[in-house]
Order: sequence, then C-alpha cells, then structure tokens
Amino acid sequence: MVSLVKGFAGKPAHAPLTDVGIGAYTAGVAMLVAGAAGFREAAMATASVITIAVGLIAAVPTIITGLVDLFGIPADAPARTLGWWHLTLMASATGMFAGTFALQLPGYSSGKIIMSGLTLGVISWVLLLAGGYLGGALTFVYGVRVLNRPRAAMADALIPGRADHTD
Repeated sequence: MVSLVKGFAGKPAHAPLTDVGIGAYTAGVAMLVAGAAGFREAAMATASVITIAVGLIAAVPTIITGLVDLFGIPADAPARTLGWWHLTLMASATGMFAGTFALQLPGYSSGKIIMSGLTLGVISWVLLLAGGYLGGALTFVYGVRVLNRPRAAMADALIPGRADHTD
C-alpha cells in the first residue's frame, strides 16, 4: 500500500499531484484578479470558487504522498530540513486557500469578487510559489525521489515498477 501511495521508482506520486493543486489555485487567483479588474466579474467570481475547491480537494492526496516522501528522507539529511520548510509553507498556503474559498463563497452566488477573498488569495498564491520553489529544490538539487539511470532501457523507464528492478 505504501508503495502505491509513494509511487514507483522514478515515477513518484507526489510530484504530478502538485500540478493539479498549483494549477487550480493559480487559475482561481487569476480569476479573482480578472474579475476584480472588471473582466466578466460574475463568471470569474463563480469559477474562482470552483477552481480553488478543486485545489483543496487535490491537496488531500498531495499532502499524503508528500508526507510519505518526507519520511523517506534520512532524518539527518539537509533535504529533510528543507522538506519540513516545504511542508510548512505548503500547509500554510493550503490553509489560507481554504480561507480564500470561505471568504469568496458568498461571491459564488452573488457574482461579486469579495475583496478580502482576493487579498487572501493573492497572499496564499505568493506563499504557494515560495513553497513550490522549495519543493523544486528537493527534486532538482537533492534529487529526492529521482533516479539517475542513463543506461536504463526505455521500457524500464516508462513502465511503472520496471525501474525498481534495473541497475
């Protein structure tokens, strides 16, 4: 079960899940900004709530897979410390997006951009960028959940589970 949550060697589950949340939150905040700027405010007010809700729903499996990855990093490794900072920023951003959702929810029905929702959404998005930057460092600097097997056969690289058995 843990391997299913964690993903397979070279095919981690956490990284692709982050794209759903980051995309949804970014789209939701962009809609809040566009609506506040006068572009189809009613449509943007409604759609922003839906897209932020998608991000919040996607956060559940993303957090679970991220925690599994975090606890797979040796406790004394610098990547583990960075992982805790990544978790702190991303959990804070998620909580703030939940607040954005709650503040903008009345705008779903009224077709209005709620300024407090817009403000919290923009702040949440900045925090999301900072946390995402740290997550990128975990992958691209520390190589967390990354395999470097340049001589692996293409089938081993593409078929889930095959990279576990190659060397």
